[in-house]
Amino acid sequence: MRKFVILLLVAAMVLGSLVGILIYAGIGVPGQNDPFSDVPAPVIRSNRFADFRGADLLQQNFKDQEGVFYTFTFDMATKWPQGDRMPDTDLPARILEKGKYMGLGLSLLSEKGITGKGISVAVIDKPILREHEAFQGNLNYIEVSPEHAKMGNTHFLGAAVAGILAGKNGVAPEANLYYFAVPDDMEPYARYAEAMGQILELQNTLPKEGKIRIVAVAHGLDQSDVAANTGGAKDWSQAIDRARQEGIIVIYPGMPGLAFTATGCPPEKDRDDPANYELWSWSRAKRQVAEKLQTQGASTWDDAGKLLNAFLTEETGLDSLQAEAINTFVYTGYLYKDYVNFEEWLKVTLAGSGQAIAIPADYITVPTVSGPGQYTYYGAGGLSWSTAYMAGLAALGLQVKPDATEQELFQALWDSATPFYGELRLVSPTGYIARLMGD
Repeated sequence: MRKFVILLLVAAMVLGSLVGILIYAGIGVPGQNDPFSDVPAPVIRSNRFADFRGADLLQQNFKDQEGVFYTFTFDMATKWPQGDRMPDTDLPARILEKGKYMGLGLSLLSEKGITGKGISVAVIDKPILREHEAFQGNLNYIEVSPEHAKMGNTHFLGAAVAGILAGKNGVAPEANLYYFAVPDDMEPYARYAEAMGQILELQNTLPKEGKIRIVAVAHGLDQSDVAANTGGAKDWSQAIDRARQEGIIVIYPGMPGLAFTATGCPPEKDRDDPANYELWSWSRAKRQVAEKLQTQGASTWDDAGKLLNAFLTEETGLDSLQAEAINTFVYTGYLYKDYVNFEEWLKVTLAGSGQAIAIPADYITVPTVSGPGQYTYYGAGGLSWSTAYMAGLAALGLQVKPDATEQELFQALWDSATPFYGELRLVSPTGYIARLMGD
């Protein structure tokens, strides 16, 4: 039991932030106590990883913030101060523009015509703005439940995933993109299964060269939900199996076949140079908190709870991502203190995610849903972003080797990747394509 719980816990935390662990834990079950009732609100003392989307910052002073500016999340509606209140008045626009390039040699592949052309890919996610300029010319938009009241509720996540995968600045910008929009009705598994059914029906009408080869989904699949068929999770798992039997590669966070995590390169650096890539911001935040617990001698869950509460209010330079990591750890203790030894858990947490391939997610600019020419820059991204990037790489691989299997593509990605942090490897799009082509 203990081993299973630890593995479940690590999987949840790898998926990213408190959202990941709450998905696995099933928070919101009726009758469940509030684990945060005695947890103080965080006192944020740093702008690192601050979210300024749509914010009016005209009266703020960012003169001395150049060193952390690239960690901000902001959009084209953010109002920045002028003059000497900024390190450079052109900095936001410059970061937003440079963040559009997905890096690691993709421009070189594009110059060679390796753009995903001729490969059909699909995204299953919430509704997006189909008129966005990023998708003009290659978007096929299908509403899975057009009569549903929430089909008009657009969502930033799907726009980002589609943009990174096959938008005009995406990894595979000339792929044929099918977008299956599902309503945001808190029943994602059931909706994904319904969408996959429509994809398989569509396959029967498409010519061989136009069939959908890849499906990207931003949502992970919790195996405990599958076992209980919670919210239709078993149906979704079976739908994935059917798609794979039809030769479709289904890519989602936590999928089997290839473990992946995230990474990123600040936009002011050379994004083609692997040396400029950093450990995923979420992994760094978790490690920073875990190391403080270790340094301050926490040996039990009760010790950790007291220290975590203190970190939230007393930690010098606390940023929003660290605060989220602290709250994730608080919830971890609430769930597992009766099943998992604290010191064992801390050891696993400090050890990291083991062997995995790091794929860009931080410091990326993506299309959004607020207008046909609107974009958002994310200083910290989630595995949804890496999922889309990986799906784009799969499309490039199928362009140069149309008969490649899922296993061949994943093996080429791993074998061609660059040594990174610990057991991690950094993806190498150019090396991957070279390996598939036999160069």
